[in-house]
Formats: sequence, C-alpha cells, structure tokens
Amino acid sequence: MTITMTRDSNNVVATARRAARLLAAAVLFTTAAGAQDTQRAQEAQGPWRIGVSTGGYVPLSSLIVAADTRDTHLGAGPSFSLDAQYRLRSSLALYGNGTLAFGDVRLGSSIQPAVVGPSSQVMLAGGTAGVFLTSPGLLGEHLQPTLRVGGGFKFYSFDLTDAESQLRPTADIGVGLRGIGVGRIDVTAEVRYLLSTFDQSKLPTRGIAPQNQRQNDLVLSIGFGIRP
Repeated sequence: MTITMTRDSNNVVATARRAARLLAAAVLFTTAAGAQDTQRAQEAQGPWRIGVSTGGYVPLSSLIVAADTRDTHLGAGPSFSLDAQYRLRSSLALYGNGTLAFGDVRLGSSIQPAVVGPSSQVMLAGGTAGVFLTSPGLLGEHLQPTLRVGGGFKFYSFDLTDAESQLRPTADIGVGLRGIGVGRIDVTAEVRYLLSTFDQSKLPTRGIAPQNQRQNDLVLSIGFGIRP
C-alpha cells in the first residue's frame, strides 16, 4: 500500500510539473506572439513618432551655495516637451527633444541687495538629441521600458535686474515606460536627468568669486505619442 501511494504521489508531482512547464511555455509563446504582432503593427505605421508631454521641472542644485546656508536656487515649476523620434530598428530610434520650463529664483545672501525685479520668474528652454532605446516584449505586449541618452543645451532667461541670460551644455538621460496598443497612439511616463553647470557671473553676485556651479535638474513628465 505504501509503495502504491508513493508511486501515485510521484505520478501526481510529475504530471503537475509537466503541466506547469506546458503552461509556462504557452505563456511565453503567447507573450512573444503578442509582442511580435504589436511590433509588426508599429513597423507598418512608419518610422516617425511625434510626442508631447507635460509635467514638472525640479532643480536639484543651488545656483550659488552660501556660507550661511541661504543659497540662491531655482524653484520647481511646470514643464512642457515636444519629442520627435525616427525609428532605425524595432528597439532603437534617434530623437530630438525641446523642453520649456517655468520657475522662479529664490534669492540668497550672495545676491546684491538691489536685485528686486521686475520679477523673480525664470524660463528654462532645453534642446537635446540622441538615441532612444525600447525593449519590446520585456514587460508584456503593451508595456515597454525606455531609455534615452543624449546631449544638447539649456538656456536660462531671467527677469531680475542685472541678470543675464545664458546658454549651457547639458547631458540628457531618461528612463520611463511606454504603453502601446495596436493603434497609432501610445502613452508615456518618464523621468529625465539633465546634467549641466551654471555660470554664476551672469547673476549680480556679491562677496564671492563667480564660478561654474553644478546645476542638475529632473524633468518628470507624462504624455502621448502619435505615429503618422
């Protein structure tokens, strides 16, 4: 009896293992087939993708670090982006991106007391280009992780007395998710990291020797894209 029960248990375990293997194979095949269908549908729509997004601009660094901790820094604000991509392969595209962000400058102790306006508003314009990578099928049929790596410039425009606009080089690194279907429209969520420096001599400083200060920013965005 014990031998019979042991054999029956072994048979049940073996059958369950075979069923699990078949189920796993079916899931993988279905996912791969769905990803291939979605990929073929995208490729049939042409190589261009035009995207728009909105979100928030978040400065991570101070413009001027003061000894008394009253730093001069930028405040967070809304951002808007236009993104054009040209697909070279199923997972590789070239991109060009334009971003506008609107914030303000919080004055610290290293700014001259006479700096009073006309306002504290700041406009940041960015233009970058580079490569855009996706991974079809990694997270299923309708969800793709994304990575962008590129470079370009940031343009700062101040509304402060005696403050000068400036153009600075920047790196552009972004990670995100793209939700796709079989149509021409997709949705995106992305975090971009813009690494650059800031020329302090463009601000009316006092008591310091102006230098190039690190100025790194985050751009958090959600949006959608259309394939013509």
